[in-house]
Parts: sequence; C-alpha cells; structure tokens
Amino acid sequence: MPQLGSYMLLAPVIAISIWALVVLVAELFSVGRRHLAVAWLTVVALIATALITGGIDERGVFGGAIALDGLTVYATVLACALAALSVVMAMDYLPTTGIEGGEYYPLVLFAVAGVVVMAAATDLIVMFLGLETMSIAVYVLAGIWKSEEKSNEAALKYFLLGAFASAFMLYGIALVYAATGSTLLSEIATYAADVPASEGRSVLLVGAAMLMVGFGFKVAAVPFHLWTPDVYEGAPTSVTVFMATVVKLGAFAATIRTMLVGFEAVSGDLWLALWIAAAVTMTVGNFVALRQTGIKRMLAYSSIAHSGYLLVGLAAGTPEAGEAMLFYLAVYGVMNLGAFGVAMALSEDDATEQRLSDLAGIGHSRPVLAIAMTLCMLSLVGIPPLGGFLGKLYLFSAALEAGLVGLVIVAVLNSAVSAFYYLGVVRIMYFDRGNEDPQPLASRPYIWAALAISVAAVVAFGLMPGSVLSGATVALEGVLLGP
Repeated sequence: MPQLGSYMLLAPVIAISIWALVVLVAELFSVGRRHLAVAWLTVVALIATALITGGIDERGVFGGAIALDGLTVYATVLACALAALSVVMAMDYLPTTGIEGGEYYPLVLFAVAGVVVMAAATDLIVMFLGLETMSIAVYVLAGIWKSEEKSNEAALKYFLLGAFASAFMLYGIALVYAATGSTLLSEIATYAADVPASEGRSVLLVGAAMLMVGFGFKVAAVPFHLWTPDVYEGAPTSVTVFMATVVKLGAFAATIRTMLVGFEAVSGDLWLALWIAAAVTMTVGNFVALRQTGIKRMLAYSSIAHSGYLLVGLAAGTPEAGEAMLFYLAVYGVMNLGAFGVAMALSEDDATEQRLSDLAGIGHSRPVLAIAMTLCMLSLVGIPPLGGFLGKLYLFSAALEAGLVGLVIVAVLNSAVSAFYYLGVVRIMYFDRGNEDPQPLASRPYIWAALAISVAAVVAFGLMPGSVLSGATVALEGVLLGP
C-alpha cells in the first residue's frame, strides 16, 4: 500500500486537479465579471502548479509507475507556462465569440493534468490514463462553441479518430504485456535488452509499433494527421493554440520517455519506420501548406511539418537528440502562441475563416502586429538569431552525430520549402494592398500582453538559450537514470 509520502510526491497532479475543481465551483457561484475572475484563478492555478513541481525529484513513486524526475518537471513547467499564455489570450477572445461555457477553464486544467501524468508515467497503463484524461478534455474544448457547426464538426472528428488511435494504443499495450509480462518501462527495457532475438521480441516490436500509432495521432504524424487541419480550423482559436502547443508537448514528452527508456534496446529495429515517418511527415506538411489560403489551415499543416522535424530527433534516438527535442518543443510552443495570437488580435468574431489575404497591408496599418508575425514566421523558417534557428540547429546536429545524414538533408530541404509560405505571409503583410481605411481594432489588452511575452520568448530563446537548454539536459539525465 502506498505510503502518505508517495501521495505527497504526486503534488503536481493532485494540486492541478484540486485547482480544476476549485475553478469549476468558483465559476458556478461567481457573479458580475465572472469570466475574468475565473480566468485569472486559472492562471494562478497553473503558476502554483509550476512552482510546486520545481522542488520535486523522485523516480520510484507507486512501485515505479510514476517518475517525478527532470522530464516531469520540465514538461510540467513548460505545459503550465504555455497553457497560462493561452488562457490569457482566451480572456479577450472568448467574449468576442460569445462562448459562454463555464467549463472552459476547468477543462484546460484537466487537460494539463493529463499532460503531467503522461510526462511522469513510467508505466504504460498510467500513461494511457493520462492520455485519455487529456484527450477527453480537449474533445470537449474543441466543440465548446456550441452555436457553431464547424466547432461541433471538429469535436466529432477529433473524438472519432482519437478513439480509433486509443484502440491501437491499448492493443499495443496488450501485446507488450503479452511479450514481457509487465507494463513498467524499466522491466520492458530489461526484457528487450536480455532477449535479443525471440518470438516474444517480435510481439514486442509489433506492440511498440502500435503504441507509436497512438502517439502519432496526437502529434499529427503522417498518415495519422488527417484530423489536424479540420479540427484546427473548426475549433475556437484559443483551443487550437492549446492543442498545437500543450497537447503536442504532452504527446512528445511521453514518446521520448517511452522510446529512450522502455524501447531503447529495440529502437534500432524501429529506426527505418521512424526515418520514413519523419521524412514523409515534414514533406507532406510543408508541401500541402504551400497551397493553403486560410491562416489556421496553413498553421495546421505547419504543425504537421514541425512534428516531422521532431521525429528526426526520435529517429536519432540519442540523449543529445532528446535534449534537442525538448528545447525545440519550448521554442515551437512560443512561436505558435505568437502566430495564433496575431490571428486572434485581428479576428472580429472567428465565425468566418481568416484568410491569408486578410493580412494584406497590416505592415502599414498594424505595424506592431506585423512585426510580431514577422518574427514568428522567420523563427518558424529557422532564420538566425531567433529561437527556431537554434532549435533546428541542435536537432539536426544531433541527427548528424547519429549518422542520419540523408534524413537531415531531407529536413534542410523541407526547411527551404517552408520558407516559401512563411515568407509569403511576410510578403502579404508588407507588399500586398490592404484596406486603406481599416476599422480600429477592438481593445484586447490580454491578447496583446500574451503576444508580447510569446514574441519576446522567441527572440530570447535565440539569443540566450542557456537556461532552457540546461533544463532540457537535466530532464534527459533524469530519464536515462530510469525509475
């Protein structure tokens, strides 16, 4: 039976779950400007959870099923920071759309709780529970704009395809258990290392492949990406940015732990599949993005392409590649927050699709927003000295050291292709003729504040990456030590 101390070590998960219930009750009984009060309470909850997490380091909680190590701390703090910025943006965004769902903010907190469990889990069953906690909350968030048909459609598509992916993941866990007799990553790793070739190893490889299908859906890897453009476009933009950053972070954090701890001994057998997945994902994402005319659909395919870049690190399978992936996830998160923040600042009500042509002329009429979007686009391309450049540099360098020269060439060529649509956004803003007498923008101070923080982080990660890089290094050291 777990000791009281074990429960105390689960403080991050317990704290954010309690906060979610507090926020739910607070919304129910609040009056007046309850939207802002509940939103700020959510931000406080996320900050408090991040602060609580920072002082914990324990790798054997509940019989080794959960590890409160460097990866858990890194993923939790980053998830709370990204979620807090998305909540700040939602303070201005939700009233303009008429979304009155009081469950919005508690659902955000429950989704973050799922991310924390995914990052901390060293048992496949616990990891699946975290995945489903996160997924169910996000399914509801995607359809929270009840009066909009596209939001309902997005939620239904996400739910149906997500259930399909969950079934694959459960079947994979069953096969792994059949082969190894355990769902603990440490015991799976011991079995895989001690049994180099057997029938059980074949079953283990099939189980690992099916697990990757489940993770592939969450990170929008090809061919499990088909939900992404429709869901990103149909969901409220504040939910879209949450999915593009926090949800992807949780899925990749769980994938990194699974592959570097549980399946490290068989990663060589999965190398070719990961190589192909990375190459195809980034290529499909970039080339389809070239044809997009809507802002959210373009950013959706951009998200797919960046999943391909991150899979390059997974194919490399080295500690250095894992560190580069964690750093890239932080940079990717703030880049997307900035890009979606500009879209929200320019949006009137989000009921109609925002097109790239709507950005025409804002370089002259909205120069601050244009500069923010330009910095985010340049960083997404990988132009120095912005964070995106260092993210790609570390990621591709780690892959080169692992001998993946061909995959790095494909990645570099894809980065060149992405420049066409990212820099196309910059061209539209500064060189296309827009409305010569634009209507004044509605006052949205919270979006502007979150946007300023995001863009500042994009620049800071490029000029002063030391603290984030050291955090990523410590996180991977903890993972490699095991539970």
